[in-house]
Amino acid sequence: MYKIINSDVYAGLYNIPDYSIDFAVTSPPYWGQRDYGFKGQIGNEETYQEYIEKLLKIFSLLREKLTPEGVFFLNIGDKYLSKYGKSPLGFIPYQLSYSMIKDGWLLNDILIWYKPNHMPSSIKNRFVNSYEPVFVLSKNRNNIFSKKNRNKNYSNILKINLQPTPYKHVAVYPEKLVENLLKMVELNDNATILDPFAGSGTTLKVVRNFKNTLNAIMIENHTDYIEIIKERSGLNGNIDVLKYNFIPYYYQKSNLQEQLTLFEKGYEYTSELKIDKDGFVKIFAHKEDYYKMLNKFFTNTIKNHLNIDATCFIGSKDFDIDLIYKTSLLNGKGWVIRNIIIVENKNRWFPVFMLVDDNKKTNYIFNIKNLNLRSKTEYNRNWNQTDFTGYKVLSSIDKEKKEGKIIEILHKRANGFPEYVIVHWEDGLYSKEFVILSQEEINNTIIIESDFHIRELNNYTSVNNYIDYKKQHNVVTFNGNNNENYNGKFKNEKRINWGASPGARSSVEQEYFSMQRLYEVNQNFVADYLNYKRIQKGLSKQGLTNIFPPNYKHTVGHWLRKDFGGSLPTKTDWFKLTKILALEDYFTNYVCKTALKIQTVKNAEYKTPEDFVNINDIKIFNELLENTGKHLYNRVLT
Repeated sequence: MYKIINSDVYAGLYNIPDYSIDFAVTSPPYWGQRDYGFKGQIGNEETYQEYIEKLLKIFSLLREKLTPEGVFFLNIGDKYLSKYGKSPLGFIPYQLSYSMIKDGWLLNDILIWYKPNHMPSSIKNRFVNSYEPVFVLSKNRNNIFSKKNRNKNYSNILKINLQPTPYKHVAVYPEKLVENLLKMVELNDNATILDPFAGSGTTLKVVRNFKNTLNAIMIENHTDYIEIIKERSGLNGNIDVLKYNFIPYYYQKSNLQEQLTLFEKGYEYTSELKIDKDGFVKIFAHKEDYYKMLNKFFTNTIKNHLNIDATCFIGSKDFDIDLIYKTSLLNGKGWVIRNIIIVENKNRWFPVFMLVDDNKKTNYIFNIKNLNLRSKTEYNRNWNQTDFTGYKVLSSIDKEKKEGKIIEILHKRANGFPEYVIVHWEDGLYSKEFVILSQEEINNTIIIESDFHIRELNNYTSVNNYIDYKKQHNVVTFNGNNNENYNGKFKNEKRINWGASPGARSSVEQEYFSMQRLYEVNQNFVADYLNYKRIQKGLSKQGLTNIFPPNYKHTVGHWLRKDFGGSLPTKTDWFKLTKILALEDYFTNYVCKTALKIQTVKNAEYKTPEDFVNINDIKIFNELLENTGKHLYNRVLT
């Protein structure tokens, strides 16, 4: 028997008989991801705390529907609470499961779903997300999960690839994940499976293929998804669709934060602290010892031993949901938790937390170059196979964003990658541009000397070296159409004929170049230099601001700041500053020289590590803290 309930989740659950569900599995809409456009939707609340309280109310009703031996597998992803700065990880899944336990649920285990083909990320100051937790919840200790696994050394790590689908429901979890969860329980032939957030019907499709004697109930409010469920399950004309009206429900709105009573007598860290001022890595065998260290963070006594830009990694092989939840309370207590790194230890896992100081004045140490995780695909690529003529160039380095096309390759490197190209811009101008292959190589060609002096070891082509190219060559006028001027051999190729050639894929997929600063400019260093030159000219910060138009009221101040509010002047503004403050040419070259860099997901010169690490590779925590080269310039001006 298969049923689809077309209603909001609370009304759907309300109309299911109590004690009738043997196995529930779901992945609810994640908080703050999208607006589904209907009344009572989940995930669009103003705060994540309200989201948790709403789910807590819904899952409390679900618990009443479970049989005494029933089990609920809850997959839910985490979220960073801000887009900018040192955003803390929200710990949303763990705060929810902690609250569910307080509400009467039993937590049997926390499974980790690791995604080997997880989405890539351009983030460079924390680990890339590569997993999601799956909580195994029940009403009683004696249940269909505990029966199956009581005497088995099962793995609580599931390595399952993300699964692409042709459907527009973007939050599809893979069929193999549901299949693996079904294999972890003892199910009777006539058991009933529930998915309260059915989405595109992944659960129903798996249940049908898993065992044809099972029953299944899918709850889904969105009518478009109902049709997708029917199509995927192959039950278009042989499935009941029940409709129920919305039922209002009320939930407590609170911030979930409770007064921490953990660190009372008996949790003082008595041993002498031997830690590096730039940060440390400490992994404990027993949670009692972990709590003693955690107490140092809560009382902020650890800050006396650390630089403000230190990065700390602390973990415990012995842990429970309480330990994770209590660690999460460090967010907003002078610290920011940037990651929960999962450490794989044989067939089990334990957490390591990445902690940094909660301030906006300075960045923290996270040197991914030490790991030497280079992109194998791109850097083994045969660049001679790619015709770069016609490639799009985007420039957003100045106030006006503009687009151009590469119309000629002037010189190639030995490996076939362009070194100098001609770009035809949409405003009709042409420029000769240097192309970066390795940012590390570029950074090694500049030396910062005393008294703000900068020495370049190579004289790369300067910014916007415009040439009268049109008079020398018979070229068409740029018209903005994506492939109008591209005459490479893959111009008319259809997707089915791309094959494995990097050149073919790149040309058709619109791999492109961006114009960026040639050097990795240190904003703090530039702010000190501008303040130094401002003081030489006898200008106060306000005096310098007054020279610029009124709309620069806050902008000029940002150029002079050395915290997370600091920013670099655009090229146009830098040239204005040059006239006002008599800025040296060598410093202008450092700030304003630009070059092109190819933009592709696979092109990252140094890949950021995943937040899923094998126990044999935990040395990476120490490597991230070594040889930072962070003290480029440390002068403080008042």
